[in-house]
Amino acid sequence: MNLPGIITVSADQPLLLERAARILGDSFIEEGWTSTWLSCLDQLGATRARKQELLRAQFRDELGNHAPYQGVYLLEDGTAATGAYLHSELQGHTHPELQSASRENLLAVATPQEIAALDTQEERMAPISQFDWTRVREQEGDHIYFFAWAVDRTARGKGSLRRLVTPFFDYADEHGLNCYLECYADRLQSMYEHLGFELVDVLSDAAFPVTERRMMRRPR
Repeated sequence: MNLPGIITVSADQPLLLERAARILGDSFIEEGWTSTWLSCLDQLGATRARKQELLRAQFRDELGNHAPYQGVYLLEDGTAATGAYLHSELQGHTHPELQSASRENLLAVATPQEIAALDTQEERMAPISQFDWTRVREQEGDHIYFFAWAVDRTARGKGSLRRLVTPFFDYADEHGLNCYLECYADRLQSMYEHLGFELVDVLSDAAFPVTERRMMRRPR
């Protein structure tokens, strides 16, 4: 998608990928699923700074895996970023496949003990980690899926998120496409409802304090 006011970050733009990974990593350390995933590192004595380092590396991998398929976007002023894609542009790949296609950056900074703990925690969280549901719901129909978005901490409260998502919504409305995302907190659900999303369903597991809220925005 070529969207006004937004840079489609390609795989050969490492500085822009790093910028997007830093914005997302710095924001998502406070996000429900991510903080629960990283909590397994507490037993290894990991500090917040250490978790931040690992999370940025994880986002460098995830964004780098999606960039060849137009799956990474950055506001032109660099204040907000999103991992998002038009399903038809994945060329037959799936989001979970691309999430784990390469772990080069994470493996470069994480210890074997940290990798083992994170992998085990992710397996335990599978009941609240259904990230391929949109493809199944659409039955291969085209749609837009946001797997992450965030605003740079220094730019919060200045309308950057609205400027980031509006071109996607305009594109979706023009082409009659549904938009999808997940969230893991009441506050985020309320904010996304304000942006036009509606709750589809909720996945929970008694072992974890967070629930996956699956949300959809219909075209207008």
